[in-house]
Amino acid sequence: MPLTPPPTAFTPEIAFKRLLTIMDDLRLNCPWDKKQTLESLRHLTIEETYELSDSILSGDMPEI
Repeated sequence: MPLTPPPTAFTPEIAFKRLLTIMDDLRLNCPWDKKQTLESLRHLTIEETYELSDSILSGDMPEI
């Protein structure tokens, strides 16, 4: 008998909506998120991009 997921299983659409809800909640209630500016996010995004690049070059899949 094939296994069927329970009706509450996350579909990609439900998971994406949950992600958006979490992001909205963080923007409204997280002190760190409230302090961020475009300039601070720019710096953090550049840093994360370099870390991703290093992981790709070293073939470190768990870090990717």
